[in-house]
Amino acid sequence: MANTAKWSVVHKLIFYFCFLYFGLNIFPFPLDFIGDLIYNLIEKLWTPIINLLGNIFLGVNEITVRPNGSGDTTFNWLQQLAILIIASLGSMVWLIAARNRANHEKLAYWLRIYLRYYLAATMLSYGLVKVFPLQFGTITTYRLYERLGEMSPMGLLWTFMAYSKGYQLFGGLMEVVAGLLLIFRRTTTLGALLSAGVMLNVFMMNLFFDVPVKIFSFWLMLIGIYLLSADARRLWQFFVLNEPTQAAQEIKVFADKKWFNIGRVVLKLLFIGTTFIAQFYSNWQAAAPISAPKSAIYGPYKVEKFERNNVVSETDTLRLQEVFIDRRGAYDMIYVTNEDGLRKRVNFTLDSTKHIIRMNDYAASITDTTQYAFTYTQPDSETLFLKGKIKNDSIRVAMKKMNPRHFLLTTRGFHWVNEVPFNK
Repeated sequence: MANTAKWSVVHKLIFYFCFLYFGLNIFPFPLDFIGDLIYNLIEKLWTPIINLLGNIFLGVNEITVRPNGSGDTTFNWLQQLAILIIASLGSMVWLIAARNRANHEKLAYWLRIYLRYYLAATMLSYGLVKVFPLQFGTITTYRLYERLGEMSPMGLLWTFMAYSKGYQLFGGLMEVVAGLLLIFRRTTTLGALLSAGVMLNVFMMNLFFDVPVKIFSFWLMLIGIYLLSADARRLWQFFVLNEPTQAAQEIKVFADKKWFNIGRVVLKLLFIGTTFIAQFYSNWQAAAPISAPKSAIYGPYKVEKFERNNVVSETDTLRLQEVFIDRRGAYDMIYVTNEDGLRKRVNFTLDSTKHIIRMNDYAASITDTTQYAFTYTQPDSETLFLKGKIKNDSIRVAMKKMNPRHFLLTTRGFHWVNEVPFNK
């Protein structure tokens, strides 16, 4: 039987706003699984709107930095402003256009399903890169030698998480379990509760450790809260008033249609296959390099001689003084430092047959894929020579491995019994 309960004006406005706000943020899901083509097209459609708002509020004619590894760019913030404006105005227009409609129960039913599966896919994706320690990786020798005061807040958080694979696994499992619970109608409330709680913690970490995913984590938390809103009264009665509550009454759509029931099961299995099984296998493969043997050139080095364009200078601002060739989780990287404040991370690939290291700037790798090739020689296990070019400069570097150190952070380990706090 169709639900004829009349929604109040406030109820309608909240629904219209949520429908538009979440829809504009999430779209083109699930089409974005096909590839970047649709995503890039949507971004191009947003561009003139973002530039207009940038001109109005910031006095900037064009927002040149596009969404990248940071989800809190000027583009992202202006996009959120645009979505809030569109959702607010659209809600008013929708209210007037649908003023004679009693409710939107069926549309709310489909929106709930859409949000459930989007949040489930996202929680599974974020959870699995923690189950396999790919997001935070492992502590590198660079971090061990680095002074605490030289770390960024985000670097400190990443180091904290990287220290313990067990804690990474726990955090990832919470997100995976929440995602799996959201897939099924009977466990949606539990999944939404877990998702909202987990994402609140993630949002707070992003906020207070300056991690540039604040916008994304915030509205993932909002989706969890929205999914709980349908059960707000029941949850209040059960958890706060300590009163019994009735089972949820959910609208049935195509309940008597065999094709719909079969299709729902097929699509659910397809979703689980593509978002959980496929991603599990993909992350499992991506994590393989973590335990792969390292070349003899890996390690922390002290630069003994730095030569640029055949000139040796102790005051050269480009002069490297420490070089850390390392692997953070599954990703190879080189960190270089000097006393003039240079702190740089570069990605690299190693050709051990030709003795070539190819590097590119990590920070610029999204827009600039320029590679710098260096040949290397290793006369013994403690010495490494590099020779190559950075732009127009010829570079020669002679390095010596630092003496092995036993860091308390990596050697202390776990203790069930502590007679006194070991807090150093």
